[in-house]
Amino acid sequence: MKISIDFEHPYFDENAIFALTPANLNNFYAEENEVSRLDLFFVLEASLHRLQRDNRLKAAARCAFLMAYYLFVPLTPPASCELAGFYIDRALEWDETPEYRQWKKLIDQGN
Repeated sequence: MKISIDFEHPYFDENAIFALTPANLNNFYAEENEVSRLDLFFVLEASLHRLQRDNRLKAAARCAFLMAYYLFVPLTPPASCELAGFYIDRALEWDETPEYRQWKKLIDQGN
């Protein structure tokens, strides 16, 4: 899936969240400038809030997982382990999956 940021629609709907993969996030990071890279995180954050508000917890969990991945792997800001840990814990709280559990272990090991 090709990621694009639209400031008039600054969030992903549930279908887009389930279609997004870590590879999509990696590709976006590799192809975009620094501002767009940061903007993507905030679009994911806005999406998470909407999904939580609408009680779409499996989609919210997927979004939180994507945020944890994006923080931990491509973005890697200061305190990335702590930040990614927060989001992967939310993902597991809302939808316990083997994929999320595996990433929890990797994040806990640090980068």
